[in-house]
Amino acid sequence: MKGNRSLLVKWCGKPWLMVTYVMGFAVMIAAIILWKSWETPRKLLCLLAILLPLHVFEENTFPDGFHYMMNLVQKLERPNAGPMNKLSDMVSNFGGEIVFLILLIWGGNIGSSILVAFFGIGEVVAHTIFGTLTYQKLKHKGKKTIYGPGFAMAYLTLLPLSVYAIIWLSAQTVRAADMITGVVMIAGIIALLIRVPIMVLGKFQPEYEFESSGYFKKYE
Repeated sequence: MKGNRSLLVKWCGKPWLMVTYVMGFAVMIAAIILWKSWETPRKLLCLLAILLPLHVFEENTFPDGFHYMMNLVQKLERPNAGPMNKLSDMVSNFGGEIVFLILLIWGGNIGSSILVAFFGIGEVVAHTIFGTLTYQKLKHKGKKTIYGPGFAMAYLTLLPLSVYAIIWLSAQTVRAADMITGVVMIAGIIALLIRVPIMVLGKFQPEYEFESSGYFKKYE
């Protein structure tokens, strides 16, 4: 049991990030080869599976520190410790990439395209809110913008993908069943990959504490 836990602790460090980046690169190669044969719903999922690792890179590798921002706005004294810790972070992001890959292999439909349309908008809203609240907390320490890790990729890549999905959906016949499918997918992502990991796995566990606050180190 202790050995299994030790392996999980190691996995929640850099390995899962490296695997996620490799998965995104592999999807990009597949897109170059197969793009012309894919229908639009699959193309949308493909782009999301490529862009999510880029978003994760900004949040967790460079400049790093999204966890600090998310925990700080919840008025926690140790923003590197939780409730967003290495374990919950891994489950949310690596789990999201796995889900998008499964949907990509399946092929997608209008419901999954609604999920893509929502995802980028949701990320932009979340990063804008967290960025604004963090700015309010740290402006006395010299912070001058609402930027936080993940902000750039949310606005520059995920939001345009959402716009692309919305434009395509506006030309389709969207049935009630499609809307229900999309809403269920969105609710599932939010509940199972965001809320539940933080609520269940985000308790203080020293072995899953982040070593660095990344971008926010200069404001500590």
